[in-house]
Amino acid sequence: MNLIGKLLIAPPTVKGNFWQKSVVYVTEHHARASVGLVINRRSQVSIKEFSKQANVHLDMTGYMYIGGPVNTKAMTMLHTSEWSCDNTMQINDEFSLSSSVDIFNQLAMGNIPKKWRLFVGLCGWNPNQLENEVRGTHGYEHNNSWLLCAADPSLVFGYEQQQQWSESVERSGQEFVQNILA
Repeated sequence: MNLIGKLLIAPPTVKGNFWQKSVVYVTEHHARASVGLVINRRSQVSIKEFSKQANVHLDMTGYMYIGGPVNTKAMTMLHTSEWSCDNTMQINDEFSLSSSVDIFNQLAMGNIPKKWRLFVGLCGWNPNQLENEVRGTHGYEHNNSWLLCAADPSLVFGYEQQQQWSESVERSGQEFVQNILA
């Protein structure tokens, strides 16, 4: 199961926890582990405020996003692949992930990707855990299994919070029906 570059969408049955109405972009998926970013959980901290903590004056609008409950001190940027810095991992033709201390300086100089979001924290899964969650096997309930859909820049960067979850659920259903009819 290749999940890199896919969106995991919490189904409506998931309630009352961190994952409720979450949309996760999977950045890594291999034998050792899986990693992703919750893309629809905006924090209350502005990019401008956060950049001050790094001693960089960045006069930009927008907010930081909470990428997940793991490594909450780490900052990463999910962005379109035409841009890179000294520590960029290309995920696919459309998306890359950067985690350089120089990101704020690049942004302050006007070196900005076409589309991007800044995150603190990430999501992590042990070997085989994510596949079992998606399939609803080995201790995971099928009615709480992640929904899946393809990621594209318009869905990842063009929607916010609840609206992003709703649109992702709808696209997941459309893809499911198309696969059945194919």
